[in-house]
Amino acid sequence: MYSTILTADSGSTSTNWALVSEKGLEKQINTGGINPYYMSVEEIRRIVVEELLPPLSPEEREFIREIHFYGSGCSTPSKIQLITEALSSISPNASIFAGHDVLASARAACGRGKGIACILGTGSNSCVYDGENIVKNAISLGYFLGDEGSGLHIGKLFLTRYLKNQVSPELKRATYTHFHLSFEEILNGLYQQDKPNRFIAPFSRFILDHAMEYPDLTGIVRQSFTEFVREYIRPFPEAETYPICFVGSVAYLMQDILREVFAQEGYSVTRIVRYPIEGLISYHQQQLLSTK
Repeated sequence: MYSTILTADSGSTSTNWALVSEKGLEKQINTGGINPYYMSVEEIRRIVVEELLPPLSPEEREFIREIHFYGSGCSTPSKIQLITEALSSISPNASIFAGHDVLASARAACGRGKGIACILGTGSNSCVYDGENIVKNAISLGYFLGDEGSGLHIGKLFLTRYLKNQVSPELKRATYTHFHLSFEEILNGLYQQDKPNRFIAPFSRFILDHAMEYPDLTGIVRQSFTEFVREYIRPFPEAETYPICFVGSVAYLMQDILREVFAQEGYSVTRIVRYPIEGLISYHQQQLLSTK
């Protein structure tokens, strides 16, 4: 048995784990989501013990030399320490690294090269990456004030036009047929629910599924991506020379429109990875190969 790295990309609802060797992916495991902002050490350990460890043999656990955990809650020393403590039972010989999900996206999209790493999924973000670490971060204000280019931003743009009768009659009918929601019910969903982002999410999925069928939707996606360039690309002078790489389902599913918008704005898209774990497997495989 040879040394391996266990890497994880975690969100609030699920965590994708990959056991990586010099040969590539050895085993992939999915567990519940892990976020140290909302979970205690004991809650995280329960997921590890009940969901992660059973698929790993004692030999596989013994030869894990490093654990790299990436998640949205890993942004302060106290939360990183919480994660480190919770994951310490996985392997007695492994060092543990916990990093933010933006770093995961940078390593997944850009590998070991410099680049502008972008996230375009439910939310959006970007950073300047030096091939190992993030050296500059865009200002991200979340779905309420920002997240331009994201699924939720696209959903908000659509609902604004839909409620103002600024979409075609064909799209208006298709939307009502799909959701069966009145004007008042949509406003109630947006302003009276605790988490309006969850109300918007199905509309985002509807747009991604039908963006190429209706010119109105194509235009909304273009507008959102153009705003992404303005907020997340232009502030970085490095974007003039660095490769621009993406992670996320919105970038992946709408990549034709994304590439067109970037070309119109004077940039080119180098790489698009749908799921961060795919790129992390390659990144950590190269890490093992480089230290042979």
